[in-house]
Amino acid sequence: MNAPTLTHNLRRLWRVPPRTRRAALTRRQRAATAVGVGLITFLVLQLTLGIAGECSHTLKDPGYADKERNLGRLVRANPNAPLVLMLGTSRTGYGFHADRIERQLTADLDRPAVAFNFGIPASGPVTHLLYLRRLLANGYRPSLLFIEVLPPGLADIAEGPLESRFLFGDRLRHDEVETTIRYDFPAREMRQKWRASVIEPWYALRFPIMGRLSPSAQPWHLRFDWSRTTDPHGWSTPMVPTVSDAEYQAGLKRAIAEYSGTLADLHPSGGAARALTDLLSLCQEEGIPTKLVLMPESEGFRGIYPPHSTTRIYDFLNRVCAEHGSELIDARDWLSHTAFTDGHHQLRSGAETFSDRLYREAVLPYFRKHP
Repeated sequence: MNAPTLTHNLRRLWRVPPRTRRAALTRRQRAATAVGVGLITFLVLQLTLGIAGECSHTLKDPGYADKERNLGRLVRANPNAPLVLMLGTSRTGYGFHADRIERQLTADLDRPAVAFNFGIPASGPVTHLLYLRRLLANGYRPSLLFIEVLPPGLADIAEGPLESRFLFGDRLRHDEVETTIRYDFPAREMRQKWRASVIEPWYALRFPIMGRLSPSAQPWHLRFDWSRTTDPHGWSTPMVPTVSDAEYQAGLKRAIAEYSGTLADLHPSGGAARALTDLLSLCQEEGIPTKLVLMPESEGFRGIYPPHSTTRIYDFLNRVCAEHGSELIDARDWLSHTAFTDGHHQLRSGAETFSDRLYREAVLPYFRKHP
């Protein structure tokens, strides 16, 4: 802009009436104020949700929060009752019929008892260790604890424990993130996910939030609402009573494709194996009677285990049980293939048969020995 043009524009501005100049200034002030208030509100909402996520598991880890809420209702209703708890994966979720076990134990003891299924899909020893610490910190103390061992979950693979593919930092608190890193979870990714859940939670936690508000607006695998469909004792009721032979074979084929590579040369010596050892150490320190459980698998699923991997699994589990005063319950061959949807997730009939036998062989004998 040259000097004559600048001078001309200044003269035109000067000839604007003072009232008009003040009105234009007021509009600019209002616009700036609105932008400032909007920015402050946005930052306050982000900060508030970030703090809330660190203080409450409902936002970050709704699957855990729903289970703990249901457990709390049962324990508060029977505050002095013995508690039988099982930690595990989706195999436990579908297989451990806690309500059935609770009713049998209540009848045999002739006093109230509580049994609860804390099966969490795609979990493993690291997740179970974190969850038991949470439960103990919140005052839950099992009288008898069962811990599922998913053999592929013990694998020492390149990226860390198998469960690191499913457990991320946005589900955890800061100290829990550092715990997972000690068990070979990828440090950078875990910390990035956790930071995002604190700094920009409205974006990082959008799927869990929507899963609470409007689950049908999202695909099923992003809803984070599976835990809202369990029964009051945490059991994931199978969606179908039976499957056809063709449906079973299709499910078994998918399961074999998912796990055969991991089982091909399994070495239980990485972060997951250390986490299971530390989990048993924690139970021993707290005086919690603990039994490890290998959940039922169909003959077709068991057939994908190479002999050398099977030997390593049993050698490791027998050793850690002996070191920590625990017991291994090998239920792998307890059920026929007709009890499964896919060779390792149980139908209702399978859950009832498995739970009845677990009760007869492990639960009731324990309480008769330790009244």
